[in-house]
Amino acid sequence: MYKLGIDIGGTKINIGLLSEDNSIAFKHMTKVPEYKSADLIITYLKETLDSFLAENGISYGQIETCGIGIPGTVSKDGKIALKTPNLGWENEAVAEKFQNLTGLPTRLIQDSRAAAWGEYKAGGGQGKQIVVCITLGTGIGTGIVINGEIFDGALNGAGEIGHIPVVQGGRSCGCGKKGCLENYTAGPGLEMSAKEAYGQDATPGDLFERAKNKEKKAVQIINDAICMLGNGIVAIINLLSPDCLLFSGGLSSQREMLIEPLVKYIREHCYNLSAGLYIGMAHFGADAPLVGAALVPNIAKRRSVKMSASIMCADMLNLSRDIAELKKAGIDYLHFDIMDGHFVPNLMLSMDIISEIRGSTDIPFDIHLMTQSPEDIIPRLKLQKGDIVSVHCESTPHVHRALTMIKDAGADAALALNPSTPIEFVREVLADIKMVLLMTVDPGYSGQKLVAQSFEKIARLRKFLDEQGYEDIAIEVDGNCSFENVPKMHLAGADIFVLGSSSLFRPGNTILENANYLRALL
Repeated sequence: MYKLGIDIGGTKINIGLLSEDNSIAFKHMTKVPEYKSADLIITYLKETLDSFLAENGISYGQIETCGIGIPGTVSKDGKIALKTPNLGWENEAVAEKFQNLTGLPTRLIQDSRAAAWGEYKAGGGQGKQIVVCITLGTGIGTGIVINGEIFDGALNGAGEIGHIPVVQGGRSCGCGKKGCLENYTAGPGLEMSAKEAYGQDATPGDLFERAKNKEKKAVQIINDAICMLGNGIVAIINLLSPDCLLFSGGLSSQREMLIEPLVKYIREHCYNLSAGLYIGMAHFGADAPLVGAALVPNIAKRRSVKMSASIMCADMLNLSRDIAELKKAGIDYLHFDIMDGHFVPNLMLSMDIISEIRGSTDIPFDIHLMTQSPEDIIPRLKLQKGDIVSVHCESTPHVHRALTMIKDAGADAALALNPSTPIEFVREVLADIKMVLLMTVDPGYSGQKLVAQSFEKIARLRKFLDEQGYEDIAIEVDGNCSFENVPKMHLAGADIFVLGSSSLFRPGNTILENANYLRALL
């Protein structure tokens, strides 16, 4: 499995896949389109990613997570691009939109913080206590990692060194202020200085070349930039006392003319470096934000998908044929609804039928007890290792006893929740269950419409389980698991799907064709 990292800069987009050892396995760079609309760039990203993956023979199913680094402020949950001056974005739901297009769990991170995190986890900052990574590019950003945590600050604005005011009433900045550091020391700032000095055709490259040839005006411009930037970095070092300072970004390639004199300036002006401060180039160079984005913490990994075939929807007159085809289709479970006509207003599947099916297949059973007093039913199920049995919390005052009986019989225990049952009901039995069965229709009949709040409830349940430290508890969804709904349910956090007449047994195609189509959608 790979981790996808995307670094959206002011002028370039860097896309890469990290292998299991956190090395870059595949990489592609492209220009940022002239249009700056978030929606258009997200669409462009998807199209570029499609081509990139196809060229390298990688499928979306081989990617666990996606992190996107952006040059601006990101919401605490990593979903919203709050303010991205160089792109003109404000309050854009970039992560959600990209996730909806690709199906990949996606989180945003400010690009400089991504660079620092990537270096801390896999590069030059490994084993260090406080890592500061300065990104020199279209903007000037600072990522800070303290004791293994990305430092965002209480106001979520930590590290915005590029927006330190250095010139009173100076050049206008994309942040809305004037005289910001990056408007004199970042790429566009140096370009403005070059144009002011040498005309509209001048570039930062011309500036460095002229300075290299000892032209006084160019030397002065670059020296001024070094002093401004150096003062900002010295302030950070004096304030935080880090043990690691790294440089990344496109401008960091100017080693002789920019980085070396900058390091010299820093060492000469810092308050106290006696304890030792490592200063160097980022191990990943300009790829550091990409690596850090791919490794961004708190992304829920793409969860495996399992299919549970609802025997209620099979052809009862040709059941052995359907079960054989389910086996051929690679179905993970056979789902049995056991109803008593009291807990739900329907009757389905006797113990004798389930026992007969048990003797004809090795596919594990997924048994849903929609009965009062499930403790009376459990001993009659002839359970095996790999089976799952779900009981409703409303069906017995002794839920823990029922779950224990299931586990003692060698199967995995699960708690079932009706559409109106609060997710918090699972709290007291978290240590006893392997799965939560979430009903997205009122139980008892097939072919019902999805309850409106189901997707949101799946997401809330997944978040609740993860926050309680039970990431391994699976979520099964039962009710209108159609071709349209299953991808959305999976994106919300569901793992196992009870498939019936709206997907796996949908008329017009074979079971195998429907199963393969659903896998392709996912």
